[in-house]
Amino acid sequence: MRHVDAIQSLEGNQRAILAKAIAQVGLVYVPNCLAAIKNSSGPFQSETDLIALLDVIETPKAEAVEDVSSGEAPDQDVEGIDMDYLASLLLKCYSDMPQATADALVGSDVMAPSLRVVSTTRLALWDAKSDFVITALYTLFEEKLDEIEKIIANNPAFVKAMQLSRPDWKPN
Repeated sequence: MRHVDAIQSLEGNQRAILAKAIAQVGLVYVPNCLAAIKNSSGPFQSETDLIALLDVIETPKAEAVEDVSSGEAPDQDVEGIDMDYLASLLLKCYSDMPQATADALVGSDVMAPSLRVVSTTRLALWDAKSDFVITALYTLFEEKLDEIEKIIANNPAFVKAMQLSRPDWKPN
């Protein structure tokens, strides 16, 4: 979250290069990448140029997103599809947020619990084959929605954020 402003201040091409580099080396290198961009004498032409300036012993490749419709259950807890979905939710709530900011926010520590919820929900629905599971999940989501609405109602800042991001939202 603390790097969102720095990422936001980058030009579109620099943000795209940063996103590609982070996809290859991992989110832990966001500060290093930003420092490299800030301290570079000229613009980067590709993510390879940016990565070359980092002290990366091993560059892990971004995990491929499995096609959920392939018939096989996904292996990993969090996948690219979950990150993309959460970023799309942020953009839906904050329409003026740049895509690069949403992507960076999804990868931040502050959004990690929300990302786990997205992933866990996807996996739970993937395996939901019985009426018991669906009924229990529905009841869980219904109860948690009530809890979230109470949390929002008890915090004026949350109420205002909801009203700004979701004009159709009405407090209970």
